[in-house]
Amino acid sequence: MGQVIGATDSQAAYPADRPLDPQDLIATIYRHLGIDLGTHFPDNTGRPVAITTGKPIRELG
Repeated sequence: MGQVIGATDSQAAYPADRPLDPQDLIATIYRHLGIDLGTHFPDNTGRPVAITTGKPIRELG
């Protein structure tokens, strides 16, 4: 089973509304695994880096 989210142009080349990117999928997976999306890890210089910049896809639960 699959689920269609959003719409594309007439040639299915570009999103017509609500484009999603891989970061959104990652955020959705993290949310389902119970990982806090506000989690940050330090980089080599000690600056905080977010685990994802995406937003969970609401249609996927």
